[in-house]
Amino acid sequence: MKIIILSVGKPKDVHVVSLAEHYFKRLRSFVPVVLESVPEAKDPLPSKKVEREGVALLKNLRERDFMVTLEERGKCFDSREFAEWVQASVERTPGRVVLAIGGAFGLSEDVRRRRDFSLSLSPMTMPHELCLVFLMEQLYRAFTLIRGVEYHH
Repeated sequence: MKIIILSVGKPKDVHVVSLAEHYFKRLRSFVPVVLESVPEAKDPLPSKKVEREGVALLKNLRERDFMVTLEERGKCFDSREFAEWVQASVERTPGRVVLAIGGAFGLSEDVRRRRDFSLSLSPMTMPHELCLVFLMEQLYRAFTLIRGVEYHH
């Protein structure tokens, strides 16, 4: 089992990159995890950008993948509920667990149709770069809860 964090674009802000690397290193001690990204589409029309990014995201999926989209209207959990959900998802998935983060304008309808679950980290809108950091920290927190490692208070 492997967790793939698949995002549109890579963080550009050095502080965001540093935080993402920090939690990525911590997370790897618990679970095989890979960061993958697709390029941000270059198009003046947001709808065309989203469609092109969606095509790129879908090319990275395999048939057996359990795909989770990160969206503000998805299911919200507290940290303990999220840990339980992560554990159950990892245990029942025959393939990879892929967590997909859209670009600045969100996810295409094709990506939404392919998803197996929609997750919200917050009902508030956040920049997709910060979503990456927040997701990795919450995954790290979830695995500390699952394994009984002190971190969560």
